[in-house]
Amino acid sequence: MGGMGAAWGIGAGSVALVGLLLAALVRERRRGRILAQRLDASLARSQALVRLAKLTAGDLRGPALSLLGHAENTPAPLQSSLVGVCRFLLDLAEALLDQTEEPGTARTLRVETVVLGPLLDFVVAQVAAQLGPGRRAWRLAPGLELVTLMVDRRALHQVLLRVLTGAALATGDGDLIDITASAEGGGWMLLVEDEGNGLAVARVEGAGLETRGVGVGLALARSLMQAHGGTLVLESTAQVGTRASLRFPPARVVNYVEPSGAKEAE
Repeated sequence: MGGMGAAWGIGAGSVALVGLLLAALVRERRRGRILAQRLDASLARSQALVRLAKLTAGDLRGPALSLLGHAENTPAPLQSSLVGVCRFLLDLAEALLDQTEEPGTARTLRVETVVLGPLLDFVVAQVAAQLGPGRRAWRLAPGLELVTLMVDRRALHQVLLRVLTGAALATGDGDLIDITASAEGGGWMLLVEDEGNGLAVARVEGAGLETRGVGVGLALARSLMQAHGGTLVLESTAQVGTRASLRFPPARVVNYVEPSGAKEAE
């Protein structure tokens, strides 16, 4: 009997220990669910903030370019102030976009066959419309509408938007912006040349020069080109102008026709 009692005592202790372990496990599982719910809520808030930042950046870019177009038709003292506001708004928009990018994260491309002509015409019209009364003489080389690339359409749209915006900001009302192309080592290169103040490179590299906001967003454009295996190179000459070279590797080029001459965009 005594032996049975001892055995029973040991068994009861084990049951109690198992009960304690089960209770602890239930608490930890409950705590885990609460933490997961909080994490999901935090992630949802973070994603909402990212969407808000992107929307706000887009909302800032349009008025800033439109304001620039109006500034060019105002008296010199007011023009300087308005141009300063334009630069501030565009820099703020790009700062917001920079905060939405995960540092060190490789960009995921959704590659598809893209005919350049319609996309290029759309971006030119987009930048021209946002400038309001300010006008640029956009001159596109014939044959560009036939170029076909294997790229991420949205990424290329962002690259073109930032490069052409930089050209528009570097130039004044009525200035010429040439968009041409050339074959290079089996690849292909799109050239955007303006006759502006030639300070875009210094602006992009962070020299802190007081320019008219040229180069805004080109750092992002560079990273998008690199994700495609290409490059974005800027060459600038003070008081002469800036040339942006978008180089695409052979693997990205589906069809290319050598341009001859140039035509003005409507």
